[in-house]
Amino acid sequence: MKTIYIVRHGETLLNLLNRSQGWADSPLTKKGVQQAIDLGDKLKHQSLSFDAAFSSDTGRARQTAQVILDHSCNGETPIKELFDLREASFGLFEGADNDVMWEEGGKAVGEPGMSRKSSIDLKIKALTGIKQLDTIDYAEDYQDLKTRILALKDELLKSNASTILIVTHSLYICCMLYALIGEDLTIGKVPNCSVTKLQLDGQSFKLNYIGRTEEL
Repeated sequence: MKTIYIVRHGETLLNLLNRSQGWADSPLTKKGVQQAIDLGDKLKHQSLSFDAAFSSDTGRARQTAQVILDHSCNGETPIKELFDLREASFGLFEGADNDVMWEEGGKAVGEPGMSRKSSIDLKIKALTGIKQLDTIDYAEDYQDLKTRILALKDELLKSNASTILIVTHSLYICCMLYALIGEDLTIGKVPNCSVTKLQLDGQSFKLNYIGRTEEL
């Protein structure tokens, strides 16, 4: 049995500016660093020891992971950075206003009136529209992410670790849950530095909770 703690990175400058941030990157804000410190302290109080740590290869995820490990007395645990843990690429919309991106992506798939506050299932659907509108051939839809998620699954199955930290991104976490748990899943918010907990028993994933910042 493996226990997997999946964390969204701390708040970043582009989060603060309401700009889309997939493969594009920006540094953690002061608040974002503090969020990672606070989460590390909570994990320390629970005496959680991580046998392995994985992060997206973006700076915001890497920094969040290291701060969490340092403040949870797991500073010696090495971080393995994985391209497969990157957020969805938004192609031409990287750095665009979030509400504009989701509105345009939604319209392209027959879902007008979308915004950053739209439900996760609509956002995953709108990824198809974003990919259709992308003129630089970098945007990813759900199926593209699912390919990367299944590669991550193989990595987790091969790992000998029993308690694993993963630091990645909000939409990626939602797509990960769809791919590993079920596409009928209802997902609310995944806040910065929130924790989503899974159990891996053999080949089967079980969801404990999504997007918690308290009572981990």
